Amino acid sequence: MRPTKRHGTGAILDEPRRVLRSSTKQQSMVSQASKPIVSNTRRKTRRLRAGADPWYPRRQKKTVTPTAKAPRPPPPTHVTCRICVEEKPVDEFIKWFTKPRRRFFVSPDVPIRCVKHLSKSPRSKRDPVCKACIGSWMSAQLDTLGARKVGAGCVEPGCEIVWDFEYIIKYFPLAALEDYNLGMLNVWERSQEHVLLTCMNESCGTIGMTDAGSAGYPQVECADCQMRICAVCKIPWHTTFSCADYAARHVNERMATDEMETLKQMQAKDGKRCPNCYIVIEKDGGCNAMFCGGCNKYFDWSTASSAVPGMKSIPVESQLWKVSVHCEMDAIKAGLAGQGD
Repeated sequence: MRPTKRHGTGAILDEPRRVLRSSTKQQSMVSQASKPIVSNTRRKTRRLRAGADPWYPRRQKKTVTPTAKAPRPPPPTHVTCRICVEEKPVDEFIKWFTKPRRRFFVSPDVPIRCVKHLSKSPRSKRDPVCKACIGSWMSAQLDTLGARKVGAGCVEPGCEIVWDFEYIIKYFPLAALEDYNLGMLNVWERSQEHVLLTCMNESCGTIGMTDAGSAGYPQVECADCQMRICAVCKIPWHTTFSCADYAARHVNERMATDEMETLKQMQAKDGKRCPNCYIVIEKDGGCNAMFCGGCNKYFDWSTASSAVPGMKSIPVESQLWKVSVHCEMDAIKAGLAGQGD
């Protein structure tokens, strides 16, 4: 031990210096360096459950008191028409209809695309159209535009949806229904002029439909008076000239004298007429398959009419199958006569 030194009034104890050395110092430094440095030192707390602490206030369940719903108003029994502005029962209007999702389809009262502007929609405030106004509109269409335009659209402006006869017959007024049927008959006759034929007998006047695929055509027989008629020429049946000659004869009636002289010269060179445009053609060789430069149509040279009508005999046999063509009605009558004997 060293003696203490006193300087002035203070006294300092001079203690011996001791150095403590440990053999584990190096290992502790290595272990400290290997530990990862954690930057987040926040303390984690655990929240208690509501029922864990007996002193924790319990939550009270919210009790929902049922409120009385207002009853739906009953559906209206009368609706106002937007055309005649009259209040009528619901039965006199077209029912609202939507596309069904079930397997079987139910047909609406009108075309489905016209339902939205003719009936009362639950999502629209627009008034519907009554059935009486729809029928009056159809009758007006018949008087102004004719029977063909009755089913073209409906009361709605700009509507072009076609109404079938099954819809028209539901709303058309009974007083004008006969006029509509006669008008549609005339429309049908004009569309079938190429197959309709009127009997030439003045005391008969029966109208029938011809079939170009039947045997013996164009020779047909009236079902009432048994008169033979040519369905192509619309005249009584002819045997001295062909149908092409008859058609060419009407063309020649409107020709002048100079043109007729030219036709006679072409007839001397075996000129014939196109059965489609009746232009005179002179053949210089080849087969019977001819092409007309006037109408760009093909025709059979052997069946064409001559330049001057009546100068060519009617072929007895068909040029295609070389089989004689007999009248079907004559064969039927001959068979019936044989059975009667």
